[in-house]
Amino acid sequence: MGRSGLLFLGFVLNVAHCSDILGPGEESIIEITHNITAVLGEDVHLRCIYLGESQIQSAEWKRRTNSKIKFKRLAGFADGKPFSRDNVSIPVSLTNLTVHMQVSSVEVEGEYICEFRSEEEYDFDSVFLTVVARPDIQVEVNSETINGSHYQAVSCSAFGGRPVPQISWLVDSRPPSYYPFTVDVSETLHSNGTSTLSSILRFPTHLQDEDSVTCVVQHPTLPKPTLTTVRVETFTSPNVTIKAEMVQNGGSEFWVVSCISSGGRPDTDIALALNTDEDLQREEHSDSDTKTSSVLLPAAVYEGVNVTCVFDHPTFTDKVSRVLTLPSFYLSGVQLLFSEMRNNSDDSQGTESLELKDGQSDTVIRLQVTGNVPHYNVTCKKDDGPLPEGVELVGSSLTVQGHVEHWHAGLYECSFSYHHLKATLKFNVTVKPQVIQPVPPTIRVDLRTEDGHRVIECSAADAVPVANMSWLLPEGVSGVSWFNFTSHNGSHSVRGVLLLPACSPWELTAECVINHPAFEEPENRSITLPLCAHPNITINSSTERRDGVEYTEVDCSVESVAPAATITWHVGNSDNSISYLSETKVQADGLVSARSSARFLSSLYSGQNLTCTVEHLSLEAPETKTIHILGPKAPLMSVSVVRQQDSPLWLAVCDCTGEGVGTNLEWVLPENAKGLTSLHSESEGCVRKARLTYLFPLALHEGQELTCVYQSEHGATETKTLPIPRYYISAVRVLNHTTPLQSGYGDAPFAHRLALQEDHHNQRILLRVEGNVPDYNLNCKRSDGSFVQMDGVAMVFPSELTEQDEGLYSCQASFYHHTATVNIQVEVTNEEKHLAITAIICMSSAMAILLILAVTLWVCCKGYSKTQYKKKESLSALTSMMQEPGSPEVKKPAVTENDSKEYDQLVNFSIVIDLKSTV
Repeated sequence: MGRSGLLFLGFVLNVAHCSDILGPGEESIIEITHNITAVLGEDVHLRCIYLGESQIQSAEWKRRTNSKIKFKRLAGFADGKPFSRDNVSIPVSLTNLTVHMQVSSVEVEGEYICEFRSEEEYDFDSVFLTVVARPDIQVEVNSETINGSHYQAVSCSAFGGRPVPQISWLVDSRPPSYYPFTVDVSETLHSNGTSTLSSILRFPTHLQDEDSVTCVVQHPTLPKPTLTTVRVETFTSPNVTIKAEMVQNGGSEFWVVSCISSGGRPDTDIALALNTDEDLQREEHSDSDTKTSSVLLPAAVYEGVNVTCVFDHPTFTDKVSRVLTLPSFYLSGVQLLFSEMRNNSDDSQGTESLELKDGQSDTVIRLQVTGNVPHYNVTCKKDDGPLPEGVELVGSSLTVQGHVEHWHAGLYECSFSYHHLKATLKFNVTVKPQVIQPVPPTIRVDLRTEDGHRVIECSAADAVPVANMSWLLPEGVSGVSWFNFTSHNGSHSVRGVLLLPACSPWELTAECVINHPAFEEPENRSITLPLCAHPNITINSSTERRDGVEYTEVDCSVESVAPAATITWHVGNSDNSISYLSETKVQADGLVSARSSARFLSSLYSGQNLTCTVEHLSLEAPETKTIHILGPKAPLMSVSVVRQQDSPLWLAVCDCTGEGVGTNLEWVLPENAKGLTSLHSESEGCVRKARLTYLFPLALHEGQELTCVYQSEHGATETKTLPIPRYYISAVRVLNHTTPLQSGYGDAPFAHRLALQEDHHNQRILLRVEGNVPDYNLNCKRSDGSFVQMDGVAMVFPSELTEQDEGLYSCQASFYHHTATVNIQVEVTNEEKHLAITAIICMSSAMAILLILAVTLWVCCKGYSKTQYKKKESLSALTSMMQEPGSPEVKKPAVTENDSKEYDQLVNFSIVIDLKSTV
């Protein structure tokens, strides 16, 4: 058996052994997803988690190669170190082999083994990874002509898909029928394991009425089918017609016969049929919707000729023809239309008679031609000569300019011709004299306002003969006037119009004077023009800010009668003028509104008066309106100091708010200032906010004053002062009962001695911090540096105390650079220790008394047996022993005579024993 066979056999035995250990009914201790689908070009997660309780020594992912017993290690942990390769990430942990892998090709598809090894067992499970590829969809439309028929082919391709995509078609939201649609499908395999599917939908254009088709692609990588709609051509049946239109060209008439096709798709083939071999001028014209084919035919040559247009289109089963017959022209005769003046009683040779009245005006003799000629030439004469003065030929009518006179009578002959066609009319004109009777006119005077003027209209109507009219105005008043004359049925009217200014500051009267033969004296009609209404003048101002600069706009409006008022601007008490814009608007009620606007920098005229001067015809003198330009508003300033959280620094803040506030903020600081300043500004509409901050340590400026200064663009200065408080911590007091523990170097107590009970819980040592700080940090720790539990300003011993809790404690209160410390000597006592100490004290006292008695007896005995010198020496030694801790031999004083006297006076003495304890 070869090496590969042995490996395979070992692998099978190992798997069987693991299966026996787990048992058939036991729950798997590996959490894994057995089947995973990945998309080519994206990342995929392989999840494998060990749920057992064994201590895992190594774990890894392996991939089965082409051989069933060969594997490739990908990622895991070996000898406690992670490893990975082939675009696989490092696993999360020894028991969590979850990794992510980049799917770069379809070759990564296959089986992946996840295994965990411990000293006792070997566990594994597998994942099968399936790789799919998302296709790229492309749709295009092509057209072609086969055997004279127009076809369209819509190609839909899904490139690089795995597995093979599915392609279908929709026409009008339904699958296309077999006829006239055909579908060709082709598939191409690629070397990278993907494939491309192409489907071509082909159809004849004239049998397809929908203007779009939809390609539907389905694939496992797509959450839903992808629909791609493209526009295709469709055929539409055109509207066809024929028309003829006459045009003038070089003094001759031509028929323009047009064959017209509109609304069709594709373009219609047009042929114009005419039974002639003559080379005619033709013209083709096409636009987006209409195609026209035209021919130019001489009108005189092609009278009564048939012209045929032949239209051919894919939607027509047969060619369509339209026929047009060109008309034949004729000119049959001419007749008079002035029927009320006609008189045919003496007409013996076809000559008509026409009677006119002497003096009549606006006389027109109209002639009507019978025929269908497009136009004609007309010539008229009187008595075989030219037409008399005042008679003109206008079109086909004779017009008498002015009044009819007796020389207008005679025989008139008018000839009409069109090429070879002619027609003639003769008529005899007679003039009947009239007897004139004076008829007085009807007089009327009217007043109205129009175009900025007062219009006075005076009329003298229906008079015989015409009246004479004139105007009479006050001295110094002038106006524009004119007169119109009209006649009707022998009566005459005259209308006079006088234009005066629409407005005047004075009242004036105008008179219309009429002279007529029917009046013995001239008739006068007067009309009085009232004073004009005083104009309404208003002035207002507004400000706006642009790019940080304030502008002021002042409007002066004048509402008045026409004409519009004249507005000018002046600054201050001088005649200095400023630029402005004016506009005029006519209102519905006839009044005129004049508006003038002056816009300028507010700083230019701050604090000055701006005057609007109004001039109008209704004002005897100009009228003024004045407005005061306000100066800039002072900004709103505020200062404050803020403690920085989690920082030893303080922050001084200076806020400046107002319209047009700039960034000219600064702190006036002492010379030793070393802090950090920063400036920030923002705008809300026309209001701008600026904030200047200064970051400093408290110790640098404690007890000092910081000043914030703002200087405006106009030189104005605003200041705000910020006092920095001065703080102190004088001491930390112990509120429990304590006794002082003196230091060996001074009178002040080194610590406070305090006793706590050994068998009590939650004992507290209460503290108090004296000073003016707003808050502080209070920490207590033992002599070994370990911290004690705190509850506010109290040390807390939550559990029972032991002798280990005895010792020196140090508590420190701090607020920035201010600190104060107190030392506390904590002693732990109990009842048994208290009784033992009491017993020791009692026994010590009893022994002291016995010792005193013994010494006394010994001294007395020695007094009798020794000399006085010996007694003195013993007494001195005993006295020194009682007063000082040294030996009597060491501190023996010299014997003098005075000492003998003191010895004689000694009656009794005491021995003091200093018993020190830690109570």
